[in-house]
Amino acid sequence: MIPLGQLEKMLIKAYTDSSCSTPVGEPYTFRVNPSSYSYKYQLELAEDENAGASGSPLKYFRQTPNTWDFEILIDGTGAIKDASALDFSLIGKTEPVNVAEEVKKLKALVLDYHGEIHRNPYLVITWGETVFRGTLESLDLQYKLFKPDGTPLRVIASLSMKEWVNPEHRVLMEDAASPDMTHERVFTGSDRLDLMAHKIYDSPAYYLDVARANGLTGFRKIKAGTTLQFPPLK
Repeated sequence: MIPLGQLEKMLIKAYTDSSCSTPVGEPYTFRVNPSSYSYKYQLELAEDENAGASGSPLKYFRQTPNTWDFEILIDGTGAIKDASALDFSLIGKTEPVNVAEEVKKLKALVLDYHGEIHRNPYLVITWGETVFRGTLESLDLQYKLFKPDGTPLRVIASLSMKEWVNPEHRVLMEDAASPDMTHERVFTGSDRLDLMAHKIYDSPAYYLDVARANGLTGFRKIKAGTTLQFPPLK
């Protein structure tokens, strides 16, 4: 639990392996947390093989990896200070950061190609109880403010991430898993209980039964890292 008055900062860690045991460099901590972020859940549907008729029913095929998009402010003006749970004012004096150096560190962490894995690193982003494991799809940098000599003073970094699954849990999360046996899933910050039920039972209608089976009093605020049991259908 975060102590009252203490601000939890968004943190990005990079790894060269999908099990997240070999870190790359130092974690990157944002001084200003995002004001919003968005998750996208997308299903792939397949047309009925009896093609030809208009309005043919679509069948569930699979759920594609979730995506997560957010924007972060990197400010070097010194006009933004650390906020806290007791003080939401952002106006004040603080030690300004070197925007160019901050951008360089961020790019090196999330973009750099690693020959041993033939790709950019695996990323784990934490913010309080929110945990997202993914791979960077895009990084957009919008420069907003400059010194007279052209030195950047403010940048908005827009990151788009695609989720990946720890290989230790991949077999458990395959769509082809039978609904007639008990399955375990580790709940992440981007999961939804109804979609998890859909993957296993081919219907989201069983999410309330799953909640009851796990003794959950609610299903909207499940803590990331919670292991859930999905019992067989009766």
